[in-house]
Formats: sequence, structure tokens, C-alpha cells
Amino acid sequence: MAQVLSAESAARVTVAAAAVEAQHMAERARAAARGIAERTQRRLHRVRAAFERAADAEVAALHAQGEALRAPRAIGADDLARIDRAVTRLAARLTGAPP
Repeated sequence: MAQVLSAESAARVTVAAAAVEAQHMAERARAAARGIAERTQRRLHRVRAAFERAADAEVAALHAQGEALRAPRAIGADDLARIDRAVTRLAARLTGAPP
């Protein structure tokens, strides 16, 4: 009987130790998961920031291009010659005359 009680006591101690170890393992797993989540958030933040910088640069380039296109420019002789040729071709198409 004493031997059975001793074995039962030893088993309880072993079960209690296993429960404590399981709690420690669970906490280590939760800590590892928190670490992964924090690293993921930092990476996402860096990716978002890089995307925003690239998008801002593209938008700024498009605005600059738009402003450049809005600015009046002098029409040169080459431009006038191209316009004259285009008008001549259009008039020929509309009237059926050879260009």
C-alpha cells in the first residue's frame, strides 16, 4: 500500500511538472507568435511607406508633366509646316482630291 501511495505521489508530481512545462511551452509559443506579428507589421509598414513614396513620386511627375503641357509654347516654322501639311491632307480627303 505504501508503495502504491508513493507511486501515486510521484505520478502527481510528474503530472504537475508536465503541466508547468506545458504552460511554459505555450507562453514561449505565444511570445514567438507575437514576435512574428510584430516583424510582419514592421515589414508591412516599410512596404506601404515605399509604395507611398513611389506613388507620390509618380503623381508629382504627372503633375509636372501636366503643368509643362499647360504652359504656352511658341509655334515654330516646323510646327507651322506640319500643320499646313496636315490641313492639306485633310482637305484632300474631304474633297476627294489627290493629296
